[in-house]
Amino acid sequence: MKLTKYPAKLLKPLQAYLSVQKEELIRQLHELEASDPYNQPDRINDNELGEDSYESNEHDQVVVLKNQILSSLHEVDETLTRIKDGSYGFCAQCHQMINTDRLVIKPTAKLCITCEKSITSQK
Repeated sequence: MKLTKYPAKLLKPLQAYLSVQKEELIRQLHELEASDPYNQPDRINDNELGEDSYESNEHDQVVVLKNQILSSLHEVDETLTRIKDGSYGFCAQCHQMINTDRLVIKPTAKLCITCEKSITSQK
């Protein structure tokens, strides 16, 4: 089956938007890493019990946020790759075109709504 690609004039603004999103996610990732108490150079000298508990809690929150950002970054990278290879806008499972309204709401969607529902209901 031959896929009909989206016109480049429609994809260029999306590609630019996703590139900006990628830069922002990377910036947020660096900020999080810098704010992680486990990455603080003077942490080893501070051995107060209350501080250790606080640092552990803060570190756990940073790990959760970092994983969310890494997941979003992965989605953006995958989408940029699909734009480059011409498969953007087509469902990765059934290979049908993804509804453009869905792509406007979630530009990183790689499944059509039918396949997404099917996979979600199987979980």
